Amino acid sequence: MVDDDEAPLIYGVEFQARALCAVSGVPDDDTVRFLVGTQSIKFENQVHFLEYDEESGSLGKSIYAHRAGEIWRMTSSPSDHRHFATVYQTIEDTNVVSKCTVWQIPIDATNDQSNSLTIDDSSNQLHQPLRKKFDLNVPNSNIIDVEWEINGERIGTISETNVYIWNVEQHDSPQILSTGSIDSKSGASHKLSCCRWNPHISTNQLATSLGPHIRAWDLRTMKCSFSIDNAHLPYVRDIDYNPNRQYHLMTCGDDCRVKFWDVRKPNECLKILTDHSHWVWSARYNHFHDQLIVTSSSDTRVILFNIASLSSEPYGSLNVSDDAKEEVEEIVNEDRLVRIFDEHEESVYSAQWASNDPWLLASLSYDGRLILNRVPKNEKFQILLRCPT
Repeated sequence: MVDDDEAPLIYGVEFQARALCAVSGVPDDDTVRFLVGTQSIKFENQVHFLEYDEESGSLGKSIYAHRAGEIWRMTSSPSDHRHFATVYQTIEDTNVVSKCTVWQIPIDATNDQSNSLTIDDSSNQLHQPLRKKFDLNVPNSNIIDVEWEINGERIGTISETNVYIWNVEQHDSPQILSTGSIDSKSGASHKLSCCRWNPHISTNQLATSLGPHIRAWDLRTMKCSFSIDNAHLPYVRDIDYNPNRQYHLMTCGDDCRVKFWDVRKPNECLKILTDHSHWVWSARYNHFHDQLIVTSSSDTRVILFNIASLSSEPYGSLNVSDDAKEEVEEIVNEDRLVRIFDEHEESVYSAQWASNDPWLLASLSYDGRLILNRVPKNEKFQILLRCPT
């Protein structure tokens, strides 16, 4: 039996959807926010701006028209909660093209507070279109993914064969700072598909997936800084850096596996999780407690793990006697599956941690079902108290 405060909160989006991101960028604000983008071919697409009220357990929403096209990827500005980028597909001259645009959510004209957005609980209220800030497009290139740097000054985008780093400090005129291209041998058989900033080493590294491989770019030289060959066959779906361990990386893919790596030893996988039965689309570290991992898959499941053995504090801060230390460390260091969330009925393309609540996570399935779940209380208390259950 799940406790009342751990029961999932379910929100339905009208159309199919696969784009989800957590929203940050509001100093000293504890409100949890998420963005969801729809993927409708027949109807005008939407962006749902959601705010979670922990006290009432309710979800406020505001819906904006995304007339540019169907949304495949989203990322939110880390410095301004009103700004976000979408990768979307549209039709130009009978051809399907993939583009990237940075948008601004309109501010409620009746409210003078700069941090206040229009939240309307009416289920049928569609707000004004999003305000376009600028495009991040290159002629004759389809943009596949977009990722905002953690300090908000740069944005990375990728096409099937190229990496682009943009300076977006001046919002009216973004400039390409550097460009990298995969070699012709790799490009002949594999394409780039996702990119992730390294939060360490002054954010001068961007990891990308190249078919089954991982290629990381040193942004100072735009040369390869490390590579992991055949990480997931036939396709890598997601990459995430450990926020607290500089050289640790997590990946997932079409082999139904989640893998952990130390990029200093790219030929040696540190650990493999095999709990999913179909493609694993997303894998995310908790930014506050890096032993907590959430994954989502086409098997309709979202799984929460505690991977203590590879975390930044594998033994916590236990204060025990020497006689009990070995036994306690063995228990605390034991990796385990914490919970399987099975409320979805279709492929779960994205699972994301809230940016400012370490115990809340959101997942989105293709049928437009967004579900908010919490880390079980016993797991939360074990981490906070640094003691075994």
